Amino acid sequence: MRMAYYLKQAWQLLKQNRFYSLIYIVGTGLSISMVMILAIVFYIKVANLYPESARDRLLMVRYGQVTTAEGNINSGRLSLHTVDVCMNSLQTAEAVTVVYDEWGDNFVQPAGSDEQLPVAVKYVDTGFWKVFAFSFVNGAPFTEADMQSGIRTAVVSASFARQLFGHTDVAGQYMQLNFDSYRICGVVKDVSFVANHTFAQVWIPYTANAGLEEAWEGSSYGSTLGNFLAYALAPSVKEAGKVREEIKENLHKYAASLGEGITFTVNEQPDRQWQSIFRFYGGQSINFAGLLWQYAGVFLVLLLVPAISLSGMADAQMERRLAEMGVRRAFGAPRHTLMNQLIAENLLFTGLGGVAGLLFSYVLLYAFRSWIIHIGIRQMFVDAAPAGLDVELAPSMLMNYTVFAVALVTCVVLNLLATVIPAWRTSCREIVYSLNKK
Repeated sequence: MRMAYYLKQAWQLLKQNRFYSLIYIVGTGLSISMVMILAIVFYIKVANLYPESARDRLLMVRYGQVTTAEGNINSGRLSLHTVDVCMNSLQTAEAVTVVYDEWGDNFVQPAGSDEQLPVAVKYVDTGFWKVFAFSFVNGAPFTEADMQSGIRTAVVSASFARQLFGHTDVAGQYMQLNFDSYRICGVVKDVSFVANHTFAQVWIPYTANAGLEEAWEGSSYGSTLGNFLAYALAPSVKEAGKVREEIKENLHKYAASLGEGITFTVNEQPDRQWQSIFRFYGGQSINFAGLLWQYAGVFLVLLLVPAISLSGMADAQMERRLAEMGVRRAFGAPRHTLMNQLIAENLLFTGLGGVAGLLFSYVLLYAFRSWIIHIGIRQMFVDAAPAGLDVELAPSMLMNYTVFAVALVTCVVLNLLATVIPAWRTSCREIVYSLNKK
């Protein structure tokens, strides 16, 4: 009851001193919104989201680097031979998938039309549907027999099926992809552009790709580098370490089996999901601990800078309220009552600032989602997306209340320190001094 009384008084003060209250609330809101935007972007890249719903159990090897006896250094994706030797023989993994990494221009020709629809295509294997949890709305994935035979079959997204046929019950029908006929075997729920390991509109067996190149021909390391990347799914989060060690052991044995003078390395891979967002090429050795400290420093600065400014404002406000506090103490108001009132005011302002910051961060993310989400995604991937493709953000990607709670509690603590310290110093002054301060 007493706290409700304090909050009611704080609300009256807010209406009386609107300019100060607005600045204080906006300052808190901006502090929280900036932290929330960065946190949500990072969360989207590492959290378990459809269809990458097991990112916490996912391990990946995407790049390799080869040094020849002559000292030539080359880096890139892996060959199918390297992936087969090092990944497909895993005993500790629940599932393994190999993806052919070739992003380029692809077009679908609707039946009875001369229009060429740009489409994002991903070349995968049957393990892809085991590692990633796609939701099929019609049909089923292509089979191992389709994969081994190189039969032109495809899985399409629900929105693309509706674009081509007007509905999603299209399993068994055919489409023209790059002037070749493909039988549609299944339709899946749409994948957001932010799921960069799985995003596409059409998924086909990589064996059906007529331009498949397993390695770079004409080089002494031709069987090592190529255009493939591999993912392994651990049975559980606790067992991810065992899978990682087995992969590293296989890679070490494979490197030792190469010709004399040839050195092969994957630079601390396999990566966990959160590590993968910092790796962009094969020759990159990354200090992950240092990166995390840098990001923590950025978050702290975004919280501290507004807090320091608010502290100065609070101190100036306390100086202006000395006479008010002197009068209240002269009429018998105890010091703890004054402190409780000031704390209630601070909690009200910070709470309103937190709500404003949360809403502001969502508005910014929605308005600039295409630009914000592209940050950190390799440019090759961005350029390959079909023209006009919108970046969809599901509510589950935005409702990260853990991050909001941490940011809000941090702001409450900082704002309380910014208010309580000058308030305590002010309340300790002599009543006569406070009364004469006008």
